[in-house]
Amino acid sequence: MPLPLICLMTALPALQAPAPATGAQAVLEAARAKARSVTAARTAHIQAGKNTKDFRGDCAKELADLQARLASETQAEVREALLVSTLFHLQLAKTEPTAALLAQVQKEVPPTAAAWSLDPGLLTTRAAADPKGWNAYVAEARAKHADAGLRRTLLFDHFLGRLEAGDEAGWKAAFKAIRVQFPDGPLVQRAQAFLDAEAKTGLGRPAPAFSLKALDQPKVTYGLETFKGKFVLIDFWATWCPDCRVEMPGLHAAWAKFKAKPFEILSLSFDRRVEHIAPYRQLAASPMPWKHAFIEGGFQSPVAATYGVMSIPKALLIGPDGKIVASGAQLRGEQLEKTLAKFLGD
Repeated sequence: MPLPLICLMTALPALQAPAPATGAQAVLEAARAKARSVTAARTAHIQAGKNTKDFRGDCAKELADLQARLASETQAEVREALLVSTLFHLQLAKTEPTAALLAQVQKEVPPTAAAWSLDPGLLTTRAAADPKGWNAYVAEARAKHADAGLRRTLLFDHFLGRLEAGDEAGWKAAFKAIRVQFPDGPLVQRAQAFLDAEAKTGLGRPAPAFSLKALDQPKVTYGLETFKGKFVLIDFWATWCPDCRVEMPGLHAAWAKFKAKPFEILSLSFDRRVEHIAPYRQLAASPMPWKHAFIEGGFQSPVAATYGVMSIPKALLIGPDGKIVASGAQLRGEQLEKTLAKFLGD
């Protein structure tokens, strides 16, 4: 005999429609939905042949709504979700958060808050932008957060950061932690792949050979022999890469200071389209008046494999004898001029 409807609904609750998300969960789900919408718009932007550098998610309405809710919300968990979601939407819109917002986040959102699972990369970004203000906070999330996926992401990002900085003790400790905490997943293999890639361009090693057509002079080919007897800064970059663009003022300052020395810069673009490069170089702040080549295929190209390029920006300084003399953090930010002065003199 078939069960009465009321008995069936009691016996098989899974057949019922799930309850709508409420509170903090609803805030985070709305953020994820917006991210999907922005991703679709970004894909359309790329398919139209446009540069991702020029794409920004339209999050004005969502940000206004979040601010309005924060003004009246009193429940701690919901406020945490609202604040993290605000950071998330600002990231989608490529807009920097204010100092006041960041201070409020640190005050109200603990490192172990569930809301951070929305996007662990938000924490990595903050630590990179302000190590002094955020390193301890992010370290606590990396060690104590209940979400294993979040801890895995933060640990791997920490490993990469220490590797880029040339902090051997730091990256070795992080690599050990990866092997201990996540021995059965692909994270160990991924970390090892980065170590293997870095080994290809270790200090003191001969720079791998290459042959690349000059961007501005199609009949000219660049190779190591082009720069024999000089120092050459190999700069792997792309116009779509925010961190690459951050390095531009330092590169221009270094070029102005050292261009009269036996010194060259060769920028190797990983842009999706070669035509994206010229408009960027036409900007007053980024003429990049040195040597260039376009790397067809970017990260899948032979030169990327040979040089172990798994992320950009990546910079290498090759000496007059063709050996690598500096790399990574030695050639980023304020360290760039200091490193060049060490080899070229002031």
